[in-house]
Amino acid sequence: MTKVYINGKFVDPVKAKVSVFDRGFMYGDGVFETMRGYAGVVFKLDEHLDRLLRSLKIMKIIPPYSKRCLKVAIYETLKANRHCEGTKYPKQSLKGIASSPSAPRNDRLFSAYIKVIVTRGEGRFGISHKDIFSPNVVITAKDFEGYPGWMFDVGLSANITGVQNEGSITSRIKTLNYLPYILARADAQDRGFDEAILTNTKGFITEAATSNIFIVKKSRLITPSIESGILPGITRGVIINIAKKMQISVKEKLVTRRELLGVDEIFLTNSLAEVLPVTRVDSKPVGTGLVGDITKLLRISYQKTVIREVA
Repeated sequence: MTKVYINGKFVDPVKAKVSVFDRGFMYGDGVFETMRGYAGVVFKLDEHLDRLLRSLKIMKIIPPYSKRCLKVAIYETLKANRHCEGTKYPKQSLKGIASSPSAPRNDRLFSAYIKVIVTRGEGRFGISHKDIFSPNVVITAKDFEGYPGWMFDVGLSANITGVQNEGSITSRIKTLNYLPYILARADAQDRGFDEAILTNTKGFITEAATSNIFIVKKSRLITPSIESGILPGITRGVIINIAKKMQISVKEKLVTRRELLGVDEIFLTNSLAEVLPVTRVDSKPVGTGLVGDITKLLRISYQKTVIREVA
């Protein structure tokens, strides 16, 4: 049975509760990180926790635990949910993930979805942060079976919809207030698309609802700059480093809607999906309308990077 970590204790899901007066519930006053575990090892855990602690500092929430304690709590949560047995797997058991871009991810010991949530906790009514709070820490680890294979073989359709404020500091951290992205995806799906691509207040492309975005034009890799108002994704950073090592030109810049609609390839990145192709934007195919070669290459290269780090 799944166990949920709450403030140093493991409880059954039906007993996993925080107060309705918790600021995370009342105001979205908290932050989170989503990570992926491979065979009992959390990929880029240090980077995720560094970003979590930076976010807490920006939110003026005093971290209830040190980085080291959070690491221990995360691995204890994996262990409690039987996701650490995979650390005994030999290297050769991991090689299959790089052989096929659409390989299934249904080995419960192989892949885990991990989420860490830290809220400000319960305090007086009102939005003032100058009160005595006891932040709540919730960690969950569940089986992750992966995205459907067709998404990698055929690619997603995306609709340019929704606006995020590039001037807001919350655009660069993972807060519990996710409403702009939820509404953008809902609008896109209501129109028959799989995903939403948002713009900032000046009309420049920013990111998808839960992913960073990359475009390929004449074998050059382009991604919206941090100044566009995006979240600096962990997977985004890994892909940039991989591309540079492969001597693929990478440029971070402001991306216009017109530019996006005239590229050869588009793909999205996040910790769970890794590299996810987009083959149609609005009513127009991306390039040939098929998953591009550079997208395929970077996805396999990302998976090989995972193997080297977790095996």
